[in-house]
Amino acid sequence: MSSAAEPQQARAEGTRLYSTAAAVIEGALVDQPTIEVDAAGTIVALHRDPATIPAGPLRYDLGRRLLLPGLVNAHSHAFQRTIRGATHQRRAGDPSDFWSWREAMYRAATSLDPEGVYRATKACYREMLAAGITCVGEFHYLHHQPNGTPYDDPNELSKQVIRAAQEVGIRLVLLEVLYQRAGAGQPPLPEQRRFCDRSVDAYLRRVDDLLSAGVDVGLAPHSIRAVTGNQLRELADYASAHHLVMHAHVSEQPRENAECAAEYSDDGGKTTKMTPTAAFAEAGCLERTRSFTAVHAVHVSAGDLALLGDHHVCACPTTEADLGDGIVPAIEHRRAGARLALGSDSNAIIDLIQEARLLEMNERLRTGARICLALPPSGLGLSLLAAATQAGASSLGRADLGQLAVGSPFDAFTVDLDHPQLADVDSAHRLDALMLAGTAAPIDQVFVGGVRRR
Repeated sequence: MSSAAEPQQARAEGTRLYSTAAAVIEGALVDQPTIEVDAAGTIVALHRDPATIPAGPLRYDLGRRLLLPGLVNAHSHAFQRTIRGATHQRRAGDPSDFWSWREAMYRAATSLDPEGVYRATKACYREMLAAGITCVGEFHYLHHQPNGTPYDDPNELSKQVIRAAQEVGIRLVLLEVLYQRAGAGQPPLPEQRRFCDRSVDAYLRRVDDLLSAGVDVGLAPHSIRAVTGNQLRELADYASAHHLVMHAHVSEQPRENAECAAEYSDDGGKTTKMTPTAAFAEAGCLERTRSFTAVHAVHVSAGDLALLGDHHVCACPTTEADLGDGIVPAIEHRRAGARLALGSDSNAIIDLIQEARLLEMNERLRTGARICLALPPSGLGLSLLAAATQAGASSLGRADLGQLAVGSPFDAFTVDLDHPQLADVDSAHRLDALMLAGTAAPIDQVFVGGVRRR
């Protein structure tokens, strides 16, 4: 098979051919394909039959490797990588929960100057790229100086993130965070001041400037506790007018739900329980199909599942486990229609293969069943790969990414089939072995837009 209309016609200068032992092409596992990439780094043809492969273009034989579409990390806080390993000591009287972990995160957040943000982000993105991640959604909330005063350029820290991504060669969708308060009726804590813009207008001016500079941007109200209902409505209107995606932390912790009910319910949450998802919906954030991504969505009601059914849920299983958040009810979200994406979140672990496996394994522990997230007719490995690629791309508004298909950029990575994790695995099972029993360790080459970055 060839997806090119005329595979034997003369090819433009700079066209390359990549042959490999196997690949996932257009969502299906294919043996011995050849992928044709033009000088701009775009896939122009997919060949299964050697007779359709044109003579002339430079040909690269990738050898005994499995070629997969580049992974899409839908939720990252790059700076949090700086506290990797630093939050596992129990102190006297320490409740050792999400809220105590947050104190360590705040200390890191207030310690970084612009160059520190750049260095931390670059180190994080290098690790992502080495793990096969070719696009990242950076949920970015370090905006200003530690005391809240804007830099001379209000987007100084956003530009440090952009600089890091460009130097590493990873694609970036900058999810600009709006953070305005510590909770209902509470001003920002001192350690939160650098997250906060002076007003929604000031925040949107920053977004306008980034969009004008050609930056790929999404809007990100941090959470229901950090933004008021009126502010959410302003963001929803702006996102709709500019066709931007929206991401938000949703129901990560039971306390978040309780505080939302107390603020939004007519009786202070005593009997009626307005949930964060319902509050986002009431503000208009869920009006456009597949435009909203609920990050975590762990502690959700049946009504929440229904509201999120036309959108995305980004699970971050290693972080959710690390923080004791709970297990994302992935089966219920998928049954309701939500698309499941994956993120590395705190970046204590940067390996979307592990995130995918833990998403499935958590469901097995929760339900007492096996093979929970397979989507017929695909096998489980393909279904988990789709969460780590196509669903993440969709959540970031980058439907052109996440698969090897004609017209898509050649964003891809190779898995060494002679690596000890996979060397003795039957060819029929190697994708399942990678996704259900492997890690990013066998990844040895990474391409972004046709350029080899590793």
